[in-house]
Amino acid sequence: MQNLQVITTKELRDNLAEILEKVAIGKQNFLVSKFGKKKALIVPVASGFMAKKTDFSKLSAFGLWQKRADIKNSSLWTSKLRTKQSQRKKLR
Repeated sequence: MQNLQVITTKELRDNLAEILEKVAIGKQNFLVSKFGKKKALIVPVASGFMAKKTDFSKLSAFGLWQKRADIKNSSLWTSKLRTKQSQRKKLR
């Protein structure tokens, strides 16, 4: 692997934006270590990485709840569920 630079997690945390620019624009690679042990490798995204689109409608879980009458309005259903959960916490 060309252009590999070893950095610590602290260096990554302190210089994240700069390191990401070096990876994205400069095509530089970074090996991140923590307490002297290799933890992660930061490399540029390969061209065409996300070119293939996934058709979620073909997945078995897609539309799993579409026939449920109680979830027709998902915003209302979620709001009621959250209200119910928050009331349970108050009772404890």
